[in-house]
Amino acid sequence: MELNKIAASILLSGLIIMIVSNVVDTLYNPEDYKIEHQTIVAASNEPQQKIEQVALDIGELMQNASFEKGKSAAKKCIACHSFEKGGMNKVGPNLWNIVGNKKAHLGSSFNYSKALLEKGGKWGYEELFTFLKNPKAYIKSTRMAFAGISNPQEIADLVSYLRSMSDSPVALPK
Repeated sequence: MELNKIAASILLSGLIIMIVSNVVDTLYNPEDYKIEHQTIVAASNEPQQKIEQVALDIGELMQNASFEKGKSAAKKCIACHSFEKGGMNKVGPNLWNIVGNKKAHLGSSFNYSKALLEKGGKWGYEELFTFLKNPKAYIKSTRMAFAGISNPQEIADLVSYLRSMSDSPVALPK
């Protein structure tokens, strides 16, 4: 007898939930909502301002770059990258001798993204500046989960530090 009461309670609860759900759906059907809006187009006689892209003088930035500030900026990278010669790969590849080297410089010893492999080329100063400013804009499907560095001088400082991580550092740009 007790088992029948338990079973009836469970069935009745399920039935009540279904009925309430149907009533709520009938009363508040989101498919019937219509949002009315008005589009207002502002007429302006003033000419639109032209947005000028400021070309960075990478050579000048690199001439003024600070190794010490770059070493400090590299602390952002240390969680995912190592810098020492022969250092192990972490989430990201070891960055020893990266400046002037080909993009997938470690070859098969690191699992590079397909997008980086297809990009090809070398990590020159311009490429590093563009990548470090906004990695996802430079290589759309990069695995690097880093938003980028907005300050060009900070990028130059970091690149200066990366440049020093080599047995024979690449010449500075002019």
